[in-house]
Amino acid sequence: MSDLLLLGGIALCLISVVVAVVQLLQTRPPRAAAILLVLGIAAIFAAAWLGPQPFGLEQIPQAWARVTGGATAP
Repeated sequence: MSDLLLLGGIALCLISVVVAVVQLLQTRPPRAAAILLVLGIAAIFAAAWLGPQPFGLEQIPQAWARVTGGATAP
């Protein structure tokens, strides 16, 4: 569960950047981007709280491998 929350939170944060750029190009306030960013950060914090071990940058490829069933390089 924490792997899905971690990857979902990262995806929401990345999507929020794209949405912010689009909304700023349309000269609209980036409200949706701010909401997506807050939801993404909340999902990452929830994943950290539910996870059995501390998170680091090496956890992201490992979480991807566990979710997709693929292997990662050592």
